[in-house]
Amino acid sequence: MVGDLQRTGVVEFWREQNDAERARIVEAIAREAPALLITLGDHVFDGGSARDWARFDALFAPVREARIPVLPIVGNHDCWRGLGSLRHYFARFPHLGGAHWYARKVGPLGLVALDSNRFWMSPQRWFEQRQWFEEKLAQLDADEQVRGVLVLVHHPPYTNSRVSAPSIAVEGSFVSAFLRARKTLTMLSGHAHAYEHFAREGRHFLVSGGGGGPRHALLPPYEQIFADLFDGPSLRDFHFLLLEPGDEGLLIRARGLAKGAEAIRPLDELWLPWRNLG
Repeated sequence: MVGDLQRTGVVEFWREQNDAERARIVEAIAREAPALLITLGDHVFDGGSARDWARFDALFAPVREARIPVLPIVGNHDCWRGLGSLRHYFARFPHLGGAHWYARKVGPLGLVALDSNRFWMSPQRWFEQRQWFEEKLAQLDADEQVRGVLVLVHHPPYTNSRVSAPSIAVEGSFVSAFLRARKTLTMLSGHAHAYEHFAREGRHFLVSGGGGGPRHALLPPYEQIFADLFDGPSLRDFHFLLLEPGDEGLLIRARGLAKGAEAIRPLDELWLPWRNLG
């Protein structure tokens, strides 16, 4: 799993450019040869730019060559010039059939992917997604083949980023249902270009926006809005996540890459047991 692969835009001339690190992250993912790659949005800087998407195609060549299937979600940069920009996004991921939100079952996991771009959605459309989300969580709770549920959303409900604010829309529309559901384990997001770990009512919230966008400085511990369970510096490693479901639960391993480095290194590890439903 990886989020926020976008290149730094020309208008962001003061921010770091991470072309080398971005390529190393994608190459490392391809070497891991996962059964599935989940991308957490913001594949490009300008979703309406054919040139930006051509760069993405070149970047993702190792993933295509390794024949790794990809499940994406929509980021705000993917629809940068409006929803019409998503023709480029859906052209790369035709298996979505144009769906902005969807659910999949992968082994013992239920994956629920949302579109958190509230700005580009009518109130009615947003309400339809919210209603669908609650119904889908109930269906997965009732599915005996599903042991745990992961929710994928681009905008994080909780983050200490100095650049991107926590999403009031996500927190207000989706978190309550996520916490009420019986099998939900973690909500995974990008948007904030950092690695963060929060917990609430026995559920976990991971921010994983380390694919190569310009890194976001985080508030220091004494200024944090939300208590971060990961003890890291303000500027954190580029990274991707490896998810390994087992008999007893889900292991999440974060793999990091320091700025200017070539070697991937362990960053964090999280064990999430299947929830006791007895």
